[in-house]
Amino acid sequence: MAYFYSLRGWLEAEPDNFEHIAEAIKSRQKSYSEDTKTGLYLRGWTWSETPVNWTRYFFYGADVTQEGLELFQNLLEDIMQAGSNLSGYFHAQGEDGERNYMFRITDDELYFKEDDLKIAIT
Repeated sequence: MAYFYSLRGWLEAEPDNFEHIAEAIKSRQKSYSEDTKTGLYLRGWTWSETPVNWTRYFFYGADVTQEGLELFQNLLEDIMQAGSNLSGYFHAQGEDGERNYMFRITDDELYFKEDDLKIAIT
């Protein structure tokens, strides 16, 4: 039986970098549209096409397996390589609440660590 994580959080982008990041995500979604699992996990991304003030946000939310966490991290690393000055926070909580991970992005640097923060899942 697969072990699932509830993965959710946000990525902040400067307005000048928004289109580049949106296109990178859309391109990855399109290239994996026929791949059942990867294509499914990539559908967890969402964002507003209309800006609200000066910061643009990308949101992610999905229940994923360990493979999904790895795919997610790979996408973040690919996006950060473009030097987009990204910041953000994502939390992955295991289905039993025992395994928790934190992804923190600050100025295109990804920090990944096991986390003891537990968020109630309803």
